[in-house]
Amino acid sequence: MGDYNQDSIRYIAITPSGAYFATLNSAPDDARAMLLQLLSTDFELLYSLELVAELADLDETQAMGLFQQLLDRGFVALSETPPEIKRGPLEDILPDLLQQISDSGKALLADDQGFCLSSTGYSAEQSETLAALAADLLSLQERHKHILTSDLELAGDSWGIMNAAGQSQLGFWVIYIGHQRFTLVISDMPKLNQQAFAEILASLARRYLDY
Repeated sequence: MGDYNQDSIRYIAITPSGAYFATLNSAPDDARAMLLQLLSTDFELLYSLELVAELADLDETQAMGLFQQLLDRGFVALSETPPEIKRGPLEDILPDLLQQISDSGKALLADDQGFCLSSTGYSAEQSETLAALAADLLSLQERHKHILTSDLELAGDSWGIMNAAGQSQLGFWVIYIGHQRFTLVISDMPKLNQQAFAEILASLARRYLDY
């Protein structure tokens, strides 16, 4: 367990891959539960054994084993400087973050009822249509969930429109925040390895996560 030192000052940060795993589906999972706790906090988390145990709701030995797994998988990181936390209304925070997760700067976020929460690069009419399409895809996914997740063992509920080379032209990335679902719609190649992606999910978790 040499990735952290009890005597050094370290802040816990969730990485884009950790944020993705946390919101991939709603299946019960200790790692996912801890990551969602990290996503939903609105203050800097200074690493300590006691904090990790509290976040995991496990005893200290089990909690540290789980936290080490998250470190090893690159889902969390420890830093000497605290991560920046985006504060304020979603309508103010989301547009700039959405622009950073698409090569073309075109992306939107919709809820499961087809309401567009925020959009960048699309016209109002395009945003409304894509948000409605995203809700239809959620319904389609739900109807065929058994064969997709159980029989074919596919992880995640995301959909895409590809070109002849298999590259994404339009992607629908489904996000689970507790029992609520949202869809990120991204034109062209997605850039989900950006910290902006984790910040989008953290903003949603702080606003909508129900424990």
